[in-house]
Amino acid sequence: MRILDKYLLKELSLTFIAVLTVLLLITFGSEATRLLAEAMQGKVPSELVFKLLLLKIPPALEIILPLVALLAVILAFGRLYQDQEMVVLQSSAIAPQYFKKMVVVFLLPIVLLMVWISMLVSPWTYQQERILLTDAQQISPVSGLVAGKFNTLPNNQGVLYSKEIRADGTMESVWIKLLSAETDLILSAPIGRFEWIEQRVVLVLEDGYSYQGLSSDLVTGSRSVSVQKFAVFRGVLPELTPTKAKTKKFEKPTVELWGSDDLKDQAMLQWRIATPIGILILGLIGLKMSRTGPRQGRFAKIFLALVLYIVFNQLLIVGREAIENGNLPVAVGLWPILLLFAVFAFFEFRFRQISNSDDSKQKLAPMASGGHHESN
Repeated sequence: MRILDKYLLKELSLTFIAVLTVLLLITFGSEATRLLAEAMQGKVPSELVFKLLLLKIPPALEIILPLVALLAVILAFGRLYQDQEMVVLQSSAIAPQYFKKMVVVFLLPIVLLMVWISMLVSPWTYQQERILLTDAQQISPVSGLVAGKFNTLPNNQGVLYSKEIRADGTMESVWIKLLSAETDLILSAPIGRFEWIEQRVVLVLEDGYSYQGLSSDLVTGSRSVSVQKFAVFRGVLPELTPTKAKTKKFEKPTVELWGSDDLKDQAMLQWRIATPIGILILGLIGLKMSRTGPRQGRFAKIFLALVLYIVFNQLLIVGREAIENGNLPVAVGLWPILLLFAVFAFFEFRFRQISNSDDSKQKLAPMASGGHHESN
């Protein structure tokens, strides 16, 4: 490997790592904030927040790696143009094809990594995320409740309060209000817990009191309030019983997608193939966009690159949805989008090469004619 090869690969690698780090921090900063907010609200068990963040890395890489490749190439070669290093290299008989070859060499391992993530790792992470959340709900139905807070039951079926929730799920100083069209019931007990009986969540309260019709008495002024003391109360709370989560389209193994005739499976298969190819195409477009003049800043084309990536990604999403809905033939699929951007990556380069050769011929013509007159 030549010294120039090592120099360019080092520049690309360092820039790629820097851009990837920044985008990951931005992505997971917002994702961590969302998960922590859901954990505070009791929607997600707090002990699963870190695991869920780790499982979201591969799907996030599917989205940001094409953008990272585009920005890394623009910034790396943009610096070479800005510092006039590209002028020196081109004047040293380094052909433009060489830089394109170095971009391909640099991006090829990233493309192979993206193939592995898109085909195998990402579906597995979606599946593990669903299993973790389902198991957490089945192991401890009370995991979604927050101690010292009035927790609204699903579908506004009532409110549950517990002063303290122990590690084993036992609740202390429990107060629960159940509201429906048929009943108006308030329960209070010093000790309570949830138990699983025949795949249903059962609330068990010990040595407590039940108050029937208290809310209707306050509204209507009637005296039909019933107070009873109980040793053990068992009540089924169907709204707290988690339903079995359905398998998402993103977690289907790639092997199953290959042999499926379903339009959604075919669309997902083309999406997983198009994502790694998009890294290579956007990287080559970044090489073309990195050309800057002496007075242009190094970051002059970053905004244009972001717009280009958004258009590319949205076209793939729209194409995938069109395949799923049957509005776009599977045989056509996402390939025209990739072909369009691939042509954009190569067309201007060849056009400039032809125009430069024509300019050189026009410059040589007067010199040749001038030399002929001198000889005469």
